[in-house]
Amino acid sequence: MGSFSLHPLLPALKLRATALHQQGDRLYLGTATGSVQIYSYDSSADDGTVLPQLKLLKTHNLSKRPVEQIGVLSESNQLAVLADSTVTLYPLPDILPAKGRPLSQARNAHAFVIVSYDPSSTKGKRTASTDSTSTGAEGVSKEGMRDLLLIGCRKKVVVFGGGKGGLKDAWELALPHSPRHIVLPASSRSSFPEAAHLLYSPTSSVLLHLHPTSTPHLSTTDLPVAPPPPSQLVASSAGGSSTAVGGKDEASGGGGGGGSGLSMGMGVSALSGLGGYVGLGGKAAVPVGTATVGGEVLLAREDLGVFISSEGNYTRPQSLQWPGPPDGLVFSNPHIYSVVPLASAPGTGNPAAPTSAIQIHLAPTLSLRQTLPIPAPPTGGLSFSALVSLSATPTGPTSPAAAMASSAKMLLVSTPTDKTLLASEGSTVWALEAGDVGEQVDELVREGRVGDAIGLVESVGEAGLSPTRRLPHLRTLQAVTQFARGEYQPAMDTFLTFNVNPALVIAMFPAETISGRLHLPRDRWMELFGAVEGARLEPESESPSQADGPAKGLLKSVTNLSLGKKGSTENLRASQAKDDAAFVHDEKATPAAMVDDGVAPRAALEALMFYLSDRRQKLTGAITSLSQPLPAESSLPPLSSLPAVDLHALPNLPMTELEPEQLLRMAQVIYTALLKVYLVARPVLVGSLCRIENWCDVEEVEELLKAQKKFGDLIDLYQGKKMHAKALKMLHDLAKDEEDRLDRYPPTVRYLQKLGPGELSLILESSKWVLEEDPKMGLQIFTADEAEVEALPRDQVAKFLEKTDANAAVGYLEHVVHALGEKGADFHDKLAELYLARARAAKDSEDTEAAYDRFTDFLGSSTHYRPYRLLNRLPGDDMPEARAILLGRIGKHEEALRIYVHRLKDYLAAESYCAKVFATDPDPHGIFLVLLRLYLRPFSSSEPLLLPPALSLIAKHGTRLDAGSVLELLPPLVTMEDVQSFFVKTLRDGFAKKNEGRVVRSLTSARKEEVERVLMGLQTKRVRVTDQRIVTSDWDSRLSLCTLRGAR
Repeated sequence: MGSFSLHPLLPALKLRATALHQQGDRLYLGTATGSVQIYSYDSSADDGTVLPQLKLLKTHNLSKRPVEQIGVLSESNQLAVLADSTVTLYPLPDILPAKGRPLSQARNAHAFVIVSYDPSSTKGKRTASTDSTSTGAEGVSKEGMRDLLLIGCRKKVVVFGGGKGGLKDAWELALPHSPRHIVLPASSRSSFPEAAHLLYSPTSSVLLHLHPTSTPHLSTTDLPVAPPPPSQLVASSAGGSSTAVGGKDEASGGGGGGGSGLSMGMGVSALSGLGGYVGLGGKAAVPVGTATVGGEVLLAREDLGVFISSEGNYTRPQSLQWPGPPDGLVFSNPHIYSVVPLASAPGTGNPAAPTSAIQIHLAPTLSLRQTLPIPAPPTGGLSFSALVSLSATPTGPTSPAAAMASSAKMLLVSTPTDKTLLASEGSTVWALEAGDVGEQVDELVREGRVGDAIGLVESVGEAGLSPTRRLPHLRTLQAVTQFARGEYQPAMDTFLTFNVNPALVIAMFPAETISGRLHLPRDRWMELFGAVEGARLEPESESPSQADGPAKGLLKSVTNLSLGKKGSTENLRASQAKDDAAFVHDEKATPAAMVDDGVAPRAALEALMFYLSDRRQKLTGAITSLSQPLPAESSLPPLSSLPAVDLHALPNLPMTELEPEQLLRMAQVIYTALLKVYLVARPVLVGSLCRIENWCDVEEVEELLKAQKKFGDLIDLYQGKKMHAKALKMLHDLAKDEEDRLDRYPPTVRYLQKLGPGELSLILESSKWVLEEDPKMGLQIFTADEAEVEALPRDQVAKFLEKTDANAAVGYLEHVVHALGEKGADFHDKLAELYLARARAAKDSEDTEAAYDRFTDFLGSSTHYRPYRLLNRLPGDDMPEARAILLGRIGKHEEALRIYVHRLKDYLAAESYCAKVFATDPDPHGIFLVLLRLYLRPFSSSEPLLLPPALSLIAKHGTRLDAGSVLELLPPLVTMEDVQSFFVKTLRDGFAKKNEGRVVRSLTSARKEEVERVLMGLQTKRVRVTDQRIVTSDWDSRLSLCTLRGAR
């Protein structure tokens, strides 16, 4: 069902209506008998109807000839009536024929137009308009507004109201032809009109210039002779009862030439065989035109409507196309209403078929909204005498919602041409009702004509419309249609302008490579973006049968007639041919459209990268401006677990206005899509995105990365998301394919080195396979010079390595003890135990000796192990040297020396042992005497007397032994020669000590005497303390006080 409908407002008037005018709450109807009927006009009835309510108030007989035109001078409150080629002014509200004042200067009048203006605007000053109807002097309101009346007469134009005398003052200008219609461009109500269009015929007109402040006051300018812009062909009907028009003129000029729509260069009088269309067989057609907005006018040039400015230039690159010359034309924002001829195809034999229709075009886009056939009478045809747009009634301010509601927009008078019907029924006044603007917007969107919906809303404004019918939403839908046509970058620019949810944009890309779960098929895109149910991406294409509809049938029926008019048919054909060629060229240059499967076109991917990069930048700024950090991704369900409908429902708001959780979800959608599009269009950028902080959903991209063998980038992504187990498993799987150990293990080793103590269990578990295959390489996991490695708990690492590989455990403990300086007894004990175990387990003598040396070296160098624990682990009589070291560590020096002397027979080792002990405890009766006693006083008969070692000991270390104890231990048979060196050293050492004591005593005595002498000298000084010698500074006071005390 269409948005417009035609209703009989005053059916069967029993008379012939010839003129119609509506002003405020009054409707004036002129008749063929010269009378004027006045009706009350109420468009705000309380019964719920949309059509205005009419009531006949009065009838005035003003002329003996038909009334041709009616108008109201609102400022001077007068009624202008054109009858018998004369314009007569009658005072309102009471119309008295006796008080009518004919304008004698405007004899032989054909048409007039009325406008109000502020006289001050003629001097360049504009004031606010007023609706007052009170008057002072004739033709001048008390508030200063005036009426301006332009009358087109025979070969002249007369302007009343432009001078100081008001309507009594007239300007005239002679013309070469008679103006049959006057169109005044729309302008501010308070401004003086600068120009008017005088229409001589359907093909010729001039531009009239008004100069109120200079003479002459009137002048004309010819309109441009250049061919009019090409027409905009209408490809399909608007729905409902509409009739399709348009297509090429295949019947004219042979089959090859590109025509200009339905224009044949003929007037209405040429269609004499097609029924009762106005002017059939009568006088020449009257030119028609109407003002639109912004000083623009629409003039009918036969079957073309051209748009011209007040300067006489074409304002639009396209013209409006009709099926034939229109009989009536009127503009009511935002639509253009025109009465045009229709004709049934030859041979239908239906005399009641409509021969005329009202076409409604959307002014901003010139698209055909609807075609309403006017019901035809049973016999004959129809003539049309008036077509007027309706003005608002002065019932107070209108709310935005009421302004958008259904209402009557136009009135039309039709009269049957059949004399019998004319006598029995007379004329009918029709009202054209326009549906609710919001519903019209929805209908246009549903038809796939989003651009027309935008033009409609731009024309009427957004006040009173729901958010889904306002420009931001409509422009977003238009961007969706652009995207569907392959205009990707303009669509993305619009999405950015209106902060469209990225999930919606991404959903239009192929699921396999970009959108994944977010994807929706092409036929659901409009629904996805919130369009009305059933909305199409593009208008439905016209079928061949529609292309050969009634309008084209009209042309075919008159093809063989030798008719023609001066016009621009050939020019239009040439223009259309150029348009066709340009269309073919554009078709070749149009980017590929999006498909649901496969890979998106390159242009679409580039546009998506541009869009996501901008969203990413805005996202970063929004996150930075947050007062608190975003929620952790781990605290929310993963993105892959959310239904797609939840992501589609994210708000279309600037990033800074989103809640933290919404911002996080938006970040996940943006980064995930950006990584996917990089994989397809810019693979070199994948790595950099994976290595920085990002919000990619790993589950959605990991398979894509694996498919393209981006294993390193995937590992970086795992690492950034702290999904270390997955990363290490992948490293292990990749290592299986490597043969070179330098390529096989280092990646895993480096990864584990960076984890830190928080992932200890994972580190230990993941290092097993490396330790099993290459313990030396695996040991680097725990010994690297990295802060994370040094922070690992050493005890747990040591226990793990001991269970996994003993050699690795030894290497780790050596690193901890020697490189890191660990002093814990547990680590030293464990290392000693491992050394011991290695020495006991060695099978080869060389290995055993090396392991034992390493064990004893450690026992000798380390001071942090617990010797008693190790003693318990030593086997019975094995490893005597180690046992000796351990016994010495627990203070059992005699037992340790007995092992060196009697079991090892290593006297040098025994002496070295004693030297170490003596260094810490220099007692002459101590450790060296114990060793000498072991040499010279065996405990049992199995232990021999060791005189040579004993003599060597006292010879080397005699000064460290007590001489008396040595003499007691020496056997009686020892000669003086054997102990000579001992006595010499002992005596020398004794004398040296005595001499040293004497020297020290002498030095001490001398130092004491010197100090006493200095003290005596100081004590002999005296100082008298007076007020002048007192020092105020704290430091100087203390210094002076000390000096005084020393002097005393």
